[in-house]
Amino acid sequence: MPRYTRAELADISGVAARTIRYYHSLGVLPKPGRAGKEVVYSDAHLDRLRDIVAMQARGLRLDAIREVFDAEPSPGAGDWRMLFDPRAAQTGERAVLVDDAELTGLLGDRGTDVLAELIAAGYLERRGDSWFVPDRPMLKGALVLYDVGTDITLSGVLRTLIRERIADLADDVVRTVRAAAGTGYGGEDIGVDLTRFRDQFLAMAWEVGGATFAAEIERAANVVDPVEDTAERRRLHGAAGAR
Repeated sequence: MPRYTRAELADISGVAARTIRYYHSLGVLPKPGRAGKEVVYSDAHLDRLRDIVAMQARGLRLDAIREVFDAEPSPGAGDWRMLFDPRAAQTGERAVLVDDAELTGLLGDRGTDVLAELIAAGYLERRGDSWFVPDRPMLKGALVLYDVGTDITLSGVLRTLIRERIADLADDVVRTVRAAAGTGYGGEDIGVDLTRFRDQFLAMAWEVGGATFAAEIERAANVVDPVEDTAERRRLHGAAGAR
């Protein structure tokens, strides 16, 4: 049976050694075995680490992940943990095909009044007997905005703006970490090739992105003079960069 030191496990899994110790403390990763005075890990630990990272990349917090692993399946009901199986195909989760009944469920009591607007704004597209949803989270967001009085056309403009800005931000984040990795400031066990750390980046985005964006929206909504506020934020950003 393969056995790994903590450093080897960190190198193979892409999860820093200090994070592995943290997972032990939370109970999401079983304690290692021992070979004499040394702690050793098995392939089961490696698989569990990969599952943890993949579940984080799908938006699950560590306390929820612990519950997933701790849950006992009901007899005859199958293992509900398969709903969160990180090895399941990820394609199509944002872009989906739904039938009329599923679409009715998504629209709720809004009825069909909003249907034409959603189609015109690109949130929905009729394909044969089904409906194509290019981005389910964005569709749900548009419906939330509709409920508070924002028309679908405007939410479509906001969707484009958000995606473009977030794409630029994602490029900047990855570029910054890649540059830091080459100077030794990228963090423990981080190499220049960041493709193996894709799930960690996704987990960070889930954990930080939503809360940060919501906080900035709240700040911007309370600003009396948007032009002055933008200038001040740029000045502070420039000063921080100079340091």
